[in-house]
Amino acid sequence: MMKKNAWFFLTRFFLLFILAAFIGWAYEIGCVYVIFGFYFDRGVLHLPVCPIYGFGMLTLYPIFRKVKNPLIIFAGSTLISTIVELVASLILEYRFNLELWSYIEWPLNYQGRVSAISSCIFGLMALLFMKIAVPAVRKLYSEKTAKYTAAATTALFIFCLIWEMRFI
Repeated sequence: MMKKNAWFFLTRFFLLFILAAFIGWAYEIGCVYVIFGFYFDRGVLHLPVCPIYGFGMLTLYPIFRKVKNPLIIFAGSTLISTIVELVASLILEYRFNLELWSYIEWPLNYQGRVSAISSCIFGLMALLFMKIAVPAVRKLYSEKTAKYTAAATTALFIFCLIWEMRFI
């Protein structure tokens, strides 16, 4: 039996975070391209990631990790992501005078802050993440490969730090 320790735990969560953040980045790039017809990098700093998707998945993961019913995962993730997106837009607007996104031209939107379509997409992304990405990462952390996966993930983390430091 593999001994669980903090290094394995942290690297596994970093791998899940970076994977979700990359998938979110790809989703944002795709949305911009489909809606406006051009490429616009939606990444943060100089990496192809949108950290809000990473944090979102790491928030949803503990809530739904033991849930087997896909409908519950989808509905719960959709509801939670909608509430978080709505609250975040209100805080950004009223506290910081920022509007970082708008669904005003999307059908089934509420004040341009959230849209039923985007909420369902977030729920679907969470469901796929829980049913495909999480089990894949679990396999990477099997007894035989855990040390190597944790070392590779640590190297990825260090690479990301060095990559960003180049631009400072």
